[in-house]
Amino acid sequence: MPDVTAVITTHARPARVCEALASVRLETHPSIEVIVVDDGGAYVAPDADVRVLYGTGLGVGAARNLGLASARGQYVIFLDDDDVAMPQRIARLVRVARDQHAALCFGMTRRVMDGTNEVLGTVPTHLLSPGAVGFCDLLACAPHVNAVLARTERLRAVGGFDVGAHHFDDWSAWLRMADGDANIWCIPDTVADWRIHEQGLSAQVLQGGVMKARLLSLFDRLRSCLSSENAGAVAAARDIVQSAKIVTYDDYADAMALARETLHDSGSCFGRPLHSHRSSVSASISVA
Repeated sequence: MPDVTAVITTHARPARVCEALASVRLETHPSIEVIVVDDGGAYVAPDADVRVLYGTGLGVGAARNLGLASARGQYVIFLDDDDVAMPQRIARLVRVARDQHAALCFGMTRRVMDGTNEVLGTVPTHLLSPGAVGFCDLLACAPHVNAVLARTERLRAVGGFDVGAHHFDDWSAWLRMADGDANIWCIPDTVADWRIHEQGLSAQVLQGGVMKARLLSLFDRLRSCLSSENAGAVAAARDIVQSAKIVTYDDYADAMALARETLHDSGSCFGRPLHSHRSSVSASISVA
C-alpha cells in the first residue's frame, strides 16, 4: 500500500496536466500512488503506473471525490492541472503529519503568473502561525488544495469535497474535518505553485463578480452541519462578508484579519488574532 495517493484533476488541458504530473514525478517521497482524474475524457497516461479515471462534466469537486474514492494511500493530496508541486511537498507534509499525528497538514502556496516568472505572492494562509490550527483559523484563512495533505479515511468520513459549494468544495471539506476535532497542523514551507491565468476558474469568478455571493452560499451550507459553537463562528464570518466589499478571496482574508482582533477580545470562537495584510496580487487577478 502506498503512503500517499497524489490525485491530479484535469479538464481538456493535456499539456497542463503533463506538467503537473511531471512535478509530482519529481517529488522526493518514495511511496506515492498517482491518479489522474480526467473530466474531459481525452488524456492518455504516459506510464502504466499512473491510474487514469475518466468523467464527463463532473466538475472539480466531483472529480476530486472520484480520485478520493479510488485512493489506496494512507494519506491523499491533490493537484489541479494548473498547479506545480515542489519536490519536498509530500515528504515534508507527511513527516509533520506523522510527527504531530495530524489528520490534516498544510503548507503555503505561491501564486505565479502563468507563462512568466512573475511571482504574485502567497495565498493568504501565510497569515496563520505555524503549528496547531483550529476551526476558526481555517475559517479565516483557507489553505489552497495543492498544499493540503489529509488522512484518506478522515476525509472520506466527512463526505469528501462538497460538490454544491461552488468554488469552495475543498475549503468546505477542511472546515468539516476541523469541526470533527481533527488534529490540524500548519507548516510555513511553500510547497506548491499555483499558476494564475485568464481562463482559470478564479478569473471567471472575478469577472462574474460572484466571490461574495459564493462565500455567503458556502457559509449558509455549512451552518446546518456544524457544532453550535462553530456554526456561530460561521454566522459571524457571514456577517463580516455581508457588510464588507469583497471582490477577491484576499479581500475576505483582509476583512477577517481586521475583524478577528475585536472578535478575539469579545471571547468569540476565533482563536488567536491575525495580523492585517495587503495582498501583493494585482486587482485584476482573482484568488481563492
